[in-house]
Amino acid sequence: MTFIDVVHRYFNWVGRLLLRFYPNIYIDIKSSGIGLHPEVYASIGGFAFIISIFTSILVSFISILSLPIAYIPFVLAFSMFLPVLVFIIVGFILPKALSVNNAAGYDQEAPYVFAYMSVMVTGGISPYTAFERLDSAEILFKKFSKAAKRFKIMVRAMGWDPLSAFNDIASRVKSMLIKDVIFGYVATVGAGGDVVDYLVKRSRDVFSGLVVKIKSAGEKMSTLLESYLAASFLLIMTLNVMYMITISIARISIPGINVYSLFFFSYFLMPFLSIVVIYLSDLVQYREPGIIWDPYIVFLFVSLPIFIFLLCIAVIPYFYPVYLQPFAWLSTRVVSTINFVLISIGVELVYAPAFSMSMALFISLIPSTLYEILVFRKYSKISNGVVKFLRDMVEVRKTGLSPEKCITSLAERDYGYFTKYLREAASKIALGFPLRRVYEDLMARVKVWRANVFLYMLIDAIEVGGGTPETIENLAYFAEMSEAVERERAASIRILLIIPYLGAVILISSIMFMAVYMSTFAVGIVEYHVAVRIIVPATVLNVLFMGLMAGKVSTGILASGFKHALLLSLVSMATILLSPRMATFFGVFGR
Repeated sequence: MTFIDVVHRYFNWVGRLLLRFYPNIYIDIKSSGIGLHPEVYASIGGFAFIISIFTSILVSFISILSLPIAYIPFVLAFSMFLPVLVFIIVGFILPKALSVNNAAGYDQEAPYVFAYMSVMVTGGISPYTAFERLDSAEILFKKFSKAAKRFKIMVRAMGWDPLSAFNDIASRVKSMLIKDVIFGYVATVGAGGDVVDYLVKRSRDVFSGLVVKIKSAGEKMSTLLESYLAASFLLIMTLNVMYMITISIARISIPGINVYSLFFFSYFLMPFLSIVVIYLSDLVQYREPGIIWDPYIVFLFVSLPIFIFLLCIAVIPYFYPVYLQPFAWLSTRVVSTINFVLISIGVELVYAPAFSMSMALFISLIPSTLYEILVFRKYSKISNGVVKFLRDMVEVRKTGLSPEKCITSLAERDYGYFTKYLREAASKIALGFPLRRVYEDLMARVKVWRANVFLYMLIDAIEVGGGTPETIENLAYFAEMSEAVERERAASIRILLIIPYLGAVILISSIMFMAVYMSTFAVGIVEYHVAVRIIVPATVLNVLFMGLMAGKVSTGILASGFKHALLLSLVSMATILLSPRMATFFGVFGR
């Protein structure tokens, strides 16, 4: 008996209570794709609710015994609210979020799946057979591959007719696009219409509709970025100014504004807000399902360890004694060198932690940036070579050459970064390797999702229908449409790149101006130094997130933000080094 079975057996009574409060959970669970019966999921949610109650009681008991009286009301309020929060999240938010996320995954794959089916039916096979063949394409079409497997079981094992199976699949996804296409297909079959013509025209309409969707997403992205920058700038400046005034003017004391609230806001709340906005921008943007993980692996295993090491030897020593550090001997030399450089330029040592933070970010991001520029960027150009190759193959195929002969003859032409892979594939074909084996080897090396999809369509079209000129012509058209959609997407969101840059420059400059200006009449110099040591490094860190956001909104890929984060870290370093000029400016202004 598994853990889920035990939970369902002993906590189904709480699950029934959850189902009574949220009757729509049946629909959300069905369309979420998590593979659990609604009553089983409700039992798991009820179990989490019971655990949260016991946790609240335990936390309340410990807080009453150990915490000061001033903190007890806050802890008790949180403990009382925790079970309610768990009940709402498990019963309402999580199923609906999973359902929406599942529908978004289907929407991303849908245009290419419809293009695949239209290409296959022009090759002479039925739409049912074309859809069933997707069950082996789980690497490319993760969502539709599961749907194809379910369709295959329903038709071949359970005896459903294909139209009813299509209707069931459409009912399990909260996607108006998929429902519209499938229901239209069912109606066309019922009326005795031309199914091939319907699929081809409907697929082309879907690709044409992507352009409108991309333009709408660009407007939403602009609104999201403007709201984020306005809110973050207002919150950061307001809290920092209030704290600076509190420590600089002895007669003013603002309740709740202290070093702890400043630290929590600067190092936790603002980065969390930035991550949420990056996630929302990912939801708003149109993007392809495939993700190239190579740059993130480089960041995780190269850049991040470098940053942690530099943080230990160059930033943390300014907050804790050097002899407590794991690299005390190295930390002493690094800190002494940084202090010497700053003093030579005329920068106050109170800005040394911020300078060290920006320097650590700059150095650690160099490997990820170089990989993104030198290696990762070439992947984006492979798709363009595949599109040109498919268009040339249409013309060569019309001469009567076999598809295999067309591939070997086209290998002599130049298709950019795709040429190397094409020539390797042509050599294997000439040696007698089957096309499927050649494609599998090619897909392992070409890590571009869109290129792999169209090559997969080409191989399937050749294997099933012989790769007729009409079939390859249809495939080339969809490939060109996809390339046009990608160009439109890049053009519509590239202009948004300036917004995070502008916000980051204004933010770091404003914080530095404020810090330098407040130092001219600070009463509590110790408190002022503590505030600057917290505020300015946190601002440098938040500028890093704005750089990542710049890459995300300008290309749709978070890894493209590494180079922007590196440049903004350099801007932060330059701004800190210019602080003596700011002090001179305020000194002249004061006189």
